[in-house]
Amino acid sequence: MAPTIGQIAAVSYNAVLAEGRTPANQWESSGFLHELDRQGGIVHKSLGNQIEFPLDYRRNPGTAIQSTDLQAVVTTKTEVITSALFDIAEVTVPVTWSKKDEVQTPSENAKVAFVKSLLLNGFASHDDILETTFFASATTNGFIPLAVHIVDAGTGSDGGIDSSTETWWRNQQATYIDDTDIEAAFTSVWNSTTKSSGDKAQPSLMASDAATQSTFEGTQQPLQRYETQEMKAGFKTLMFKTARYVFSQYGTTDVYFMKPGKSFSLVVSKEYFRDRGDTQELENANGWRFKIYSACQTGTGVRSRLGVAHV
Repeated sequence: MAPTIGQIAAVSYNAVLAEGRTPANQWESSGFLHELDRQGGIVHKSLGNQIEFPLDYRRNPGTAIQSTDLQAVVTTKTEVITSALFDIAEVTVPVTWSKKDEVQTPSENAKVAFVKSLLLNGFASHDDILETTFFASATTNGFIPLAVHIVDAGTGSDGGIDSSTETWWRNQQATYIDDTDIEAAFTSVWNSTTKSSGDKAQPSLMASDAATQSTFEGTQQPLQRYETQEMKAGFKTLMFKTARYVFSQYGTTDVYFMKPGKSFSLVVSKEYFRDRGDTQELENANGWRFKIYSACQTGTGVRSRLGVAHV
């Protein structure tokens, strides 16, 4: 007798997951998540009650250029470190099949193909809802989107720190109207998130919707070059200064600037990211189910290094 769908899923889960994590397949439908991961912005670690981002937020207040060789040194306790704290969010994908599916896929090969399609759809659904929520306008059941970390006004509370009081915690922002001033807005945001020329924390990733990206690309058309044999026009990779500019089908007219792994990260549980739960028989139906589960959260420890250009 051929193994059941549940047995094949248990055996093949890690192999299909590993295949999905290869460079050719990882985040294949999400340019934003792919680029975030490529630049080190998806961090795998063991989690506690909250996800903590330590902040080295100011210069030591006792630092001074001495006026005399025996100038008195400040003896006040040094307090330059604090933390932004973010609650853990959870992602769940139920994978369910019926006894009829078992009947209709009697051979082992048929079951293997069926299981692979279930798993690949489960992983794609998991990643798709992550990307959808990244570009949501408000926190979704605890998952914090870019629009909460990077506010159009530059203000707001994030990670338990209120930027109306702690002004150093405000993100950078600039406005644009259309293609006539979008490049100037980008320059303003890029410069304000960068402390100096050659700064290693300069933005390296920008993201918006496709229409806004095409508006910016249109301003660059005089600089395009053609491949002589095929006459391909446009740009395969679009960049602004040091930042790769990607678009998402879920993006908006807000153009977000960040340095993955430095100013912005998606932190995921090392033990529970795309984890497969146990297969269980449905109580009131002829079928079975297991769940794909992830514990994760977005966060920043340098909010002033995040920016947005918006209308």
